[in-house]
Amino acid sequence: MPENLDIANYLTDLHLDWQDSRAAFSHNVFLAYYWPVPFFGNPAQAHVATVGVNPSSGEFATHRRWDEVERLKDWKLRLKHYFTGPVPAHDWFGPWREGLGLLDVAYETGTATHLDVSYRPTKAMLKNKTTDRREFRHMVERDVAWLFRLLPLCPKLRGLLIFGPVVRHDGSTESLAAFVRKSAPRHGFRVVPNGGIACEVRGQSPREFFLHEVASSGMGTITEQVVANLTTHRDALHRKLHTSG
Repeated sequence: MPENLDIANYLTDLHLDWQDSRAAFSHNVFLAYYWPVPFFGNPAQAHVATVGVNPSSGEFATHRRWDEVERLKDWKLRLKHYFTGPVPAHDWFGPWREGLGLLDVAYETGTATHLDVSYRPTKAMLKNKTTDRREFRHMVERDVAWLFRLLPLCPKLRGLLIFGPVVRHDGSTESLAAFVRKSAPRHGFRVVPNGGIACEVRGQSPREFFLHEVASSGMGTITEQVVANLTTHRDALHRKLHTSG
């Protein structure tokens, strides 16, 4: 599969941004060794993206073999082939994998990818009492620019499936989907009447992406909540993903 040069260049720029800004987020990014992770899988081929707040620090546990990634090229390939490489995907993706199956897309086939609002692995946003939530909020507000920069580079992408909350400066939480919509106008996007987001791309027709919040019911496991929500909305989401035009 040929390399998508737009996304390769995007990653080069993001890596420079990460190097320049690491010192600004010292309280929550505690790992001595890690790489930035704006996405898992191949966004250049995906029709839909699941969206989370930021990568788990557990992704960089020793057994996950990130120490074998030494060059920028290796890092880019590890991200692109995350779901088909020799190291199994993190268990965190289990609920999404089941939910995506209902929509006839999958990480492994490249029809789905995963994007993160911030590319930095940190302490747990809510469960870890030592997390500096004000700094965490500042981090996602800054880094979400890279999510919006990536979306127009994904030629087949139609929509985002978003689950969970994001912390506010005061420690309370809001919907991650609401945060993405609220952030969109500051990054060249507009919110359209159906709740999606749209942008103008030079030399192309306007791009529109649907946003679907996989709302948390608080009942059952995360897998049960994701599967229940996507089952309820399966027909509508399937049409958005698989109907031409």
